[in-house]
Amino acid sequence: MTLSSLILVFVTGLMSAAHCIGMCGGIITAVTLQSKLSALKTNLLYHIGRGFSYTLFGIVLGIIGSFIEVAGDWSGIKGVASIVGGCMLLLWVWRKIQIPQLETVSAHVHARLIKVVKYLRGGERVYILMTGIAFGFLPCGLTYAMGMQAASTGTWYAGGLTMLVFSLGTLPALALTASISAIATKQWRRVMFRIGNGAAIIIGILAIMKGLAANHVIPSIHHWLW
Repeated sequence: MTLSSLILVFVTGLMSAAHCIGMCGGIITAVTLQSKLSALKTNLLYHIGRGFSYTLFGIVLGIIGSFIEVAGDWSGIKGVASIVGGCMLLLWVWRKIQIPQLETVSAHVHARLIKVVKYLRGGERVYILMTGIAFGFLPCGLTYAMGMQAASTGTWYAGGLTMLVFSLGTLPALALTASISAIATKQWRRVMFRIGNGAAIIIGILAIMKGLAANHVIPSIHHWLW
């Protein structure tokens, strides 16, 4: 995990504004309007909860990626998780292919958490926080694709950091949903969509190149690249 990788992850989240508004804009708007707290406190609690879910997701996938790396080392192949993660990211951009059955698992976890939220008695703050955690597991192809990038790091802490940075990148679009929605033309949305896909493609290619460099298939150029 390098600074350049984290910057690209953040930019991918930032440039996915159109996708985020379409996927989650209605949710955060509804939560804010129904909350008894101020809009600032509601958004803060909601996004803390969502960031927690993303980070936990990244930690789990980072652990899985570490086992893949160990298996790769045993077979004499290094950077396996990085190569697989990069390929999955490119496949998501190209064909919207994602981790098999993960959407079903995520939807199940989301449904369970929503039931837990309904029975909480911790006040409005806890309710908003738990709602953010619950909706953090909402099925999202882009989130799953970035999750594969988290797995490619091969460590739990780098995986968690990857998803945390990604969630921070998506924050501006969701926090300013009302304003952005008012000015977002179809052309603007298409441009943002293309930029987001472009950033995802770059991340995927760099992940593959890092895996290949680890196996000395290609020369290592720079730690900011591979």
